Amino acid sequence: MFDRIAPTYDFLNRALSFGLNWLWESALVRRLPKDLDGTFLDLCSGTGALVPRISRRCGKVVAADISPQMLAVGKRRHSKIRNCEWVEADAQSLPFSDSSFDAVSIAYGIRNVPDRVQALREALRVSKPGATLAILEFGQARNRVWRAIFGWYSRVIIPAVGGLISGERAAYEYLPKTSAAFPAGQLFESLLRESGWVPLSTRSLQGGVAYIYLARKTG
Repeated sequence: MFDRIAPTYDFLNRALSFGLNWLWESALVRRLPKDLDGTFLDLCSGTGALVPRISRRCGKVVAADISPQMLAVGKRRHSKIRNCEWVEADAQSLPFSDSSFDAVSIAYGIRNVPDRVQALREALRVSKPGATLAILEFGQARNRVWRAIFGWYSRVIIPAVGGLISGERAAYEYLPKTSAAFPAGQLFESLLRESGWVPLSTRSLQGGVAYIYLARKTG
């Protein structure tokens, strides 16, 4: 599914979120440490939307995703970024050595992984002691009126516009469903603890439509 929507993925993300996705992503990247000697992992990287911003905060960034077409689009679009390596990888079984990365980022990806705890454990395994994990993911609006408005927009407008432009309506029906069912806020913090991470902060965006989670590997 992600292979098929790769060519229009970034454009639709920006258009359907009215540019909020770019602001949220920038807020996520700012929470990563700045380590020009470090190696960062952008997991579930997709087309590498975060790569230009992350690459300015570290010596090397590895963009990993399970979709080869997403990676191909990202590699082509960001060909001028020399300190990035593109790797096809399943988040549940990463092809990296233990303690390889100084920081890990995941934007809009963890909800699509079948076994989220396993993916978080793998991110922990490949992270160095003291490494930062920064995750941006959708949630559910807390205000009842805003939740109803956003729910209608997600169920009706996103599939209609996304399907029209990408030719893959089913993909844009799938994405809102996964967002609505995702265990956001404190529920996701419990998954972080279960996988071995130590949650540091959770920031709600646009009244709970999305969240930024910050955690650390200790020991």
